Amino acid sequence: MRSPRYRTRTGRWRWGLAALTGSWAAAHPAEAQPRSVVVQADVGLAAPLPDLRGVGACTSLRAHAPWIGSFGPRFGAARCAFGDQVTSASELYTVAGGLSWRPSLHRRVHLVLEAEAGVAVLSGAGRALLGGALGVDVSLFEGLTVGPVLRYQQIVAGGVTPGDDLRFATFGVVVGFSSDLFRRAPEPPAARPEPPSDPHPATPWSAPAADDKDGDGLPDPDPLARVEPPPAAPSAAPPAAPPVAPVSAPLPAPAAEGDRDRDGVTDATDACPAEPAGLLVDPGRRGCPLPDRDHDLVPDAVDVCPDVTGAPHHEAPFNGCPGAVRVDGNRLRLEEPIVFDIVRLRRASSPTLHELRSVLRTLPPTLRVTIVGHAALEPNPIGRVQLAADRANVVRAWLETHGLRRANLVATPTPPDWVPATPDPATTESVDIWLSLP
Repeated sequence: MRSPRYRTRTGRWRWGLAALTGSWAAAHPAEAQPRSVVVQADVGLAAPLPDLRGVGACTSLRAHAPWIGSFGPRFGAARCAFGDQVTSASELYTVAGGLSWRPSLHRRVHLVLEAEAGVAVLSGAGRALLGGALGVDVSLFEGLTVGPVLRYQQIVAGGVTPGDDLRFATFGVVVGFSSDLFRRAPEPPAARPEPPSDPHPATPWSAPAADDKDGDGLPDPDPLARVEPPPAAPSAAPPAAPPVAPVSAPLPAPAAEGDRDRDGVTDATDACPAEPAGLLVDPGRRGCPLPDRDHDLVPDAVDVCPDVTGAPHHEAPFNGCPGAVRVDGNRLRLEEPIVFDIVRLRRASSPTLHELRSVLRTLPPTLRVTIVGHAALEPNPIGRVQLAADRANVVRAWLETHGLRRANLVATPTPPDWVPATPDPATTESVDIWLSLP
């Protein structure tokens, strides 16, 4: 038999546990209001990192549902477009989910901390997305908030170096709508009317009705009644991948009959029937090339460095001398390849692009310039072709935006037939420039 002291201690613990349970039940009533869901729409300026060039715009729609206090999951989608690219590759779509914490700083001010992970669609291919946000929400009135936010997002390119990733920051303004905005205030409970007095009250030993086993005056529910579940909402079909438009490469013209040097000029009218005219044609002698000892498309008469291979240049002191771009047969070789953050031009490529523009401005207008893009590290074959085409189009758009006007400037992911099938290892993630006659 247990001692009275033990029974006294046990009774105190039971009373304490009952008091805690009662206080929790008072703070969390059984008929508490449902938790609110916050839907946010924001718009802001996006700038790639680390050079902060090519500022664009981002719009997004996100939803936050708190689980414990102000901590809970969030989901959202966004669209961004960078202003320095005038091609379809500048558009970026993201779908992400994560966690959000909104601690209260004031009665109407909340701090916003978010972390997310998801998928970004760029150049027709999906890539991993990581990011986070820091912001402030100010409640204007119940259910409506507004405030600034600073977001950081990183798109994993899948390359061998982390520098290939596309990183950008967005500073925007967020407007949030809570479900409390549309929720009606609870009406006070109506006074319960007093039941009429029964002249023949039931005695404690009177038997209940057959369908009222608990004796509360209400019929019991039928246990055999079938409860139909609510109809399931139709699931939206996933969006189909956009078709990739085929890009055709120009084919070289076949050699004419009676053309020994195969330069497109028949022997009857060719002043040099045994020597092809090449890319640098002498306008005074049909079918003959201009004198060019180093074969850099600069005639010896104006070549500052006639015995060293260089490239044409619109500035006379540099015409025909080695530089960032040089002529190698039918190819323009770049000493430093043009590099990308997935599809956006890096700032480090600016000197090479300006030198390339100077060379292309000086080339004969009859030459066809073909920009061939490459994306060897992209595992998806369709995405590889699309990304290569986008990179070539981005380079062409940059040249045209910076004053280059050539009617025969072509951008394609498919090189001409006479180009070797294996690209240069230095340009497997860049572009090649090829020269040919139209």
